[in-house]
Amino acid sequence: MAVSIPTVEVHEPHPAPGITLSFQHQPLLDLSGQAPPPSKDFCQLIVTTDSVIWRWWKISLRNDMKIHPGELKDSHSDFLFDDHLHFEVRRVFGDSVLDQAKRIAEGQVDWLARLPEPILIYMCSFLDLVDIVHLSQVNKIFYKVCNNDALWEHVFLRYCPTITEEMYELAKQNGWKTLFFMNKLQLQVKLRRVRKSRGHPSH
Repeated sequence: MAVSIPTVEVHEPHPAPGITLSFQHQPLLDLSGQAPPPSKDFCQLIVTTDSVIWRWWKISLRNDMKIHPGELKDSHSDFLFDDHLHFEVRRVFGDSVLDQAKRIAEGQVDWLARLPEPILIYMCSFLDLVDIVHLSQVNKIFYKVCNNDALWEHVFLRYCPTITEEMYELAKQNGWKTLFFMNKLQLQVKLRRVRKSRGHPSH
């Protein structure tokens, strides 16, 4: 099955210029490991956007033997019917890795989760608070993104466009998410402490 290669283009109004991302040359799966005993061979599995590559290095205790590394390269469609390669992948890496490689070969790739974290943070910065909470429950990747302090700085600036130096200082100490959900009384108390520590009179 052919896999279309998406290109994600993001034009950011901030200082960074337009960013173009391509997955064309990025491996979607790259694993290395040693075969189970009694074999001592080392193997590598690489799955790209259009092929599956299997490499092996034979390990021999005999010094008189010269064994060169081997490589087998299948297209995605060929890999799905390559029982011998399935056996090798399962033998070295197990059923879960074999299933993952098959899903990629079938075109089942979560492209969104493969975007760089700064791009995901920028995209999430346009979401409402409820949507951010829901998205954080999808998987570990989005949980990390939705709790990233850089995202909550975007959110804070959206709801409170005027930020004082004391608030920036407080955000460095406590984090933007904590600052965002802090009630007004707590915020005022902490801001007074920041001003006092910097030698400024309290208001």
